[in-house]
Amino acid sequence: MVNLKHHKLVKVCNDHISKLPANKFLIAYSGGMDSSVLLDCFFKLSHIVPIKIRSIHVNHGISEEADLFEAHCRKVCKEYGINHATKKLNLKVTSNIEEQCRKARYRELCENCQDDEVIITAHHEEDQIETFFLRLIRGSGARGLSCMKETSVYGDNLLSRPFLKIPKEEIKKYSEDNRVKYIEDISNNDNKYDRNFLRNELIPLLKSRWPSVNKNIINNILVHDIQSAYTTDSVNSTLPSFLGASNNELLVETLIDKPFHLKVIILHEWVYLESKTLLNLKQIKEIIKIINTNNDSNPLFAFGNIKIRKIRNILSLSLNES
Repeated sequence: MVNLKHHKLVKVCNDHISKLPANKFLIAYSGGMDSSVLLDCFFKLSHIVPIKIRSIHVNHGISEEADLFEAHCRKVCKEYGINHATKKLNLKVTSNIEEQCRKARYRELCENCQDDEVIITAHHEEDQIETFFLRLIRGSGARGLSCMKETSVYGDNLLSRPFLKIPKEEIKKYSEDNRVKYIEDISNNDNKYDRNFLRNELIPLLKSRWPSVNKNIINNILVHDIQSAYTTDSVNSTLPSFLGASNNELLVETLIDKPFHLKVIILHEWVYLESKTLLNLKQIKEIIKIINTNNDSNPLFAFGNIKIRKIRNILSLSLNES
């Protein structure tokens, strides 16, 4: 029998799932250290509390070691006696590889998650710091800079991150103390990927100058989360006065004479509420240009899965089929 007092991360997972409306969990298992520790914690936890777990490995088919990782995950789960699934993607992408892989991975997780399950991922504090810098560089606003949440909705599924406030060093210590089996992904050393460059070069440099940078960034994320929550509450009370016949329509005449900052906030929140797409200021300025065009030009703004057109006095948002 495992004693929770002797396993801090197991207790962290137990405290986390006690707040969730489910006792069945789908563990996203890559085979690396983080997800291997996560799986080990939930395996131990399943012998203490009445939960059911299974794991899933998504093979992107890009790395030369992809099949090695797949085989490792299958072997470890067999040793644990955990129900395990593998999904092969064989992605053919040449640009924006990180983002395309992320979207495809989450799509697979959601498609393979049962209605009574919660998806569990191994994101930790350093992942959160990296996400903050990535979004900062890309020009995200307060909502984007509030980064990942411990629990969030992705599609129709609940996704939870028990380790989000846990430093990487604690995960590493757990793996050493408990002799957790995992594979080192050599692609993590390739700085052509933005996240790897941040992890391997920029963030260590910042820490050498400012040792408390993690703590300060986490506090900054909280500030943005508070500001985002306030903005959302404010927009929810005012947005209806700008809407047309449906939620995906804005009345140009209600917005065109408003101050620039109000246009930006309304457009940003409207697009997010309708599509879950976060636009940066440059993109929102493009939409404002559309608002100011004459009614004969029928201009179009397209980004990701959204299209925004001005048709006479209506700004209309539509979603592409994925």
